[in-house]
Amino acid sequence: MVMSVPSKAILREEIRGRLLHMSERTRAEASQQLEKHILARVEWQEAGVVALFLSLTDEPQTRGILRAAWAAGKRVALPKIDIREGLTWWQMSSAHLPESSSLWEPSPEKSERIAVTEIDGFLVPGRAFTGTGARLGRGGGHYDRALGQRKRGSWVAGLFFAAQELEHLPQEPHDIKLPVVVTENGWRDVR
Repeated sequence: MVMSVPSKAILREEIRGRLLHMSERTRAEASQQLEKHILARVEWQEAGVVALFLSLTDEPQTRGILRAAWAAGKRVALPKIDIREGLTWWQMSSAHLPESSSLWEPSPEKSERIAVTEIDGFLVPGRAFTGTGARLGRGGGHYDRALGQRKRGSWVAGLFFAAQELEHLPQEPHDIKLPVVVTENGWRDVR
């Protein structure tokens, strides 16, 4: 019997609804737990260059992770979508960190470009994930293409709230599976 999996658009709406039911306090507490799990990992500690994203209000908060990376002397690469190249990566100084939690990209005038092959570890966002590492993004495939170009040996971890886990997700040939998922419940290898 073939199981029917809802479309990506329907699943994005389902997750949106789940996240709306999480209080701001619950999201903040879960984000703090998630941050502790990341900072305790040897993968994180050994990475000299890490790729991060500035989270939106319904995503695990990443500003604490970003500040911890700077405090540890790491170079931090933040994504910017280029219409011709797809996702590009830019090193930003702490002086240019915006306070806003709206969608934000680094300014090339205030940042230095970093090649995807220089990045040791990637912390990536998503709308949903499965226990086997399938990831549902916001659409567009930008992270799938960028992660397909990373250097051998770099690690990738998806950052999610546990409420974003689904049993099944539709997968396309270009979708990159996550080897690791981090939620408030811990760092989980899903290979």
